[in-house]
Amino acid sequence: MTSLAARLAPESIKKLIPYQSARRIGGAGRLWLNANELEHGIHYATHTEDYNRYPDFLPHDIAVAYQNYCQTNVPAVAVRGADEAIDLLVRTFCKPGADKILISSPTYAMYEFCADAMAVETIDVPLKGKEFQLDVEGIIQNAPQAKIVFLCSPNNPTGNLLSRTDIISVLEGTQHDALVVIDEAYIEFELAETVIDLIATYPNLVVIRTLSKAFGLAAVRCGFILANEDIMEYVLKLIPPYPMPDCSAKIVLDALSAEGIDIALKSTSEVIKIKHTFIEAIKNNQWIEHIYPSSTNFVLIRTNSKAQLFNYLKENGVVTRNQSHEPALNNCVRITIGSPESMMEVAQLINQYSISSL
Repeated sequence: MTSLAARLAPESIKKLIPYQSARRIGGAGRLWLNANELEHGIHYATHTEDYNRYPDFLPHDIAVAYQNYCQTNVPAVAVRGADEAIDLLVRTFCKPGADKILISSPTYAMYEFCADAMAVETIDVPLKGKEFQLDVEGIIQNAPQAKIVFLCSPNNPTGNLLSRTDIISVLEGTQHDALVVIDEAYIEFELAETVIDLIATYPNLVVIRTLSKAFGLAAVRCGFILANEDIMEYVLKLIPPYPMPDCSAKIVLDALSAEGIDIALKSTSEVIKIKHTFIEAIKNNQWIEHIYPSSTNFVLIRTNSKAQLFNYLKENGVVTRNQSHEPALNNCVRITIGSPESMMEVAQLINQYSISSL
């Protein structure tokens, strides 16, 4: 039986032969003279590392370390951030000018951006209600028109988890029609709610992860795609020949060591505590209409229409994210959780605003 991935992948991708880099071809020997590299590294200034060799064509050690962290045998591939993962999936399974993806707004803008860049149309089945949950029926009805369904859980910018029951219903209802990609960029803030375990049951499920959030490695650019082998077969055809610098790879391996994971999880717990303290400090302001439940490292706040919180904070040197461009998020401001000192200052500014500005 032909797999779903094989049916969805365009013929151009099926026929594509991956670029045969020196690292991909591999081999054994004493002298490596096959990649037009310098034989010996040049040490500039005070550094002592050798950077004359191209990095591994696929950072295998990183992928294995991440599988161990996730406690899964599901195939994983490291990419340059979750954004590259999104782009790769669209380029792999969507034919420009012909295919479509499906999103549920308000959500992460990169899904539609990557689709637009490929002349791939976006179908939007908006999230429902004040809880921003999935319109399961609407997604299933529209899925046959799309190659990929992108869902973000916990969701950015609303901050909430999507119902696991609803995700399973979507997987059930789309398993013969489309890939369902769950973006878990913020999952460390609700780690028990991951859906990686569902990949074994639902071959159309793909999970995206990143080290940019809880692990604090946004500048390193490391993300992951986790999916079944038949999906990975096509994605790997488009992986760049040298996807990650060795210096970045070494940082990632340190982060994914037992000690590194412990540090990241402790840091995550601290961010969650700071978030709750911040919410408690500002929740009694009457001009704040709603502080949305957050399973992330940010808080979404809806103010009344007279409040100009984004501008007020900006004038006081605090840059936040104005979400009013989203119809469902009018008068909403997203505030990332920083240090205790930073959040205390922001809380004080917000509380002063409630007295002096309304």
